Amino acid sequence: MEIKKPKSFEVNDKAHADLFNDMVNILIENDTTLLEQLIGHTNETDPHATKAEKKKWNESQIYKITADNGKQLINIPENGSVFDAIKDKGTCTFYAAPGVEDSPAPANISLRGLQIVGQDNIGAGYAVDIAGNAYSFYYNFGHSAIRWTKLPSNAERNKWNEGQLSKITSDNGGVVLSVFEGEDLLEKMISVGAGHGTFYVTGKALNTPTTRSCRGMYHFTSQDSSGKGTFGWVIAIDYNNYMYTNYLDLNLGWQGWKQVLTVEDLSNVTFVDTYDQDNSSVSAAENVPTKLNFGETRSDDLGEYNRSRSEITLKNSGLFLIRLYVNSNNIAIGSDSILSCYVNGSEYQRLGNWNPVISSSVCVLYLQQKFKAGDKLTFYITPKNTGRTITVNRAYVTLSQLR
Repeated sequence: MEIKKPKSFEVNDKAHADLFNDMVNILIENDTTLLEQLIGHTNETDPHATKAEKKKWNESQIYKITADNGKQLINIPENGSVFDAIKDKGTCTFYAAPGVEDSPAPANISLRGLQIVGQDNIGAGYAVDIAGNAYSFYYNFGHSAIRWTKLPSNAERNKWNEGQLSKITSDNGGVVLSVFEGEDLLEKMISVGAGHGTFYVTGKALNTPTTRSCRGMYHFTSQDSSGKGTFGWVIAIDYNNYMYTNYLDLNLGWQGWKQVLTVEDLSNVTFVDTYDQDNSSVSAAENVPTKLNFGETRSDDLGEYNRSRSEITLKNSGLFLIRLYVNSNNIAIGSDSILSCYVNGSEYQRLGNWNPVISSSVCVLYLQQKFKAGDKLTFYITPKNTGRTITVNRAYVTLSQLR
């Protein structure tokens, strides 16, 4: 663009002509300067916005997520409510002061968070308190309160990662191994390989400690090339609360089931001890089985002795040791009297024979035998080759349960 310069004004009055021409020159000078600036602005592209830039600005974030200074958009004061403050808002940042009623943080800790909203009355987001605890939240249509979930910290994740990751039970708390009728309990356990687990076994399975069903635990610490356990233990408890153990050694095999005895088991055993010097005599005719009379007891732990019948009714099944003591002042020398244990009224087993070498003689005999609960034990003497009736002056019996 060119600035055209007008012809100078010429009049007879030179003073007025000069004044007018000076004004025109100033205008021309101003126009020339303005033209230079316009030309320079036209050639300078940086200050200009392109169509692409305008499109980008038009499509930018119009709705504010933060305040103009970059801080949180919403401030929730003490005793306020996060839910009430953000439920009608869109995506936004917020600050909850200590003491906000529905803050998940401790009462003396503030919270900052971000809400993301996709539609009215439905929101979700996360927040972090000043102690570093993180939380997620959500609320849905019709909810009257916000739902918070505390997120795990690094310390919590490390604790979980260092916890028991190998399952001991099923996901619902049941056993991981069930053994049914006809299956082999020990074989099925070792087939699991190295590991720790729980099991149920019916009483009709093979290689169980009892015919009653059991529940228990096992732990194998190593396995062979085929994946079978080689060293480990198993504990089983039946429905009568009896406990059994077994141990597997690769070199020795299974060691066999052992029942564990409790303090109650050890205290609930038979021990009967009679010792009555004045009321334990009896007369016995030759060749006639005669029940021995024991009189009073000095110990009867389970109340199994009946004095009037000189009879012991066992409350437990098991192995028992019997000590029988008899003496007489008129036993025939060289006689052969039989001392027997009777069970339920019939001779069960002979303890031995009494062969005195003097007329005033003592005989002590022992018997170790198994009996069943409910068995009624009595003891008899049958004089042989005495030629007369003899008198047993004293008789004592001691019965101890071994197992």
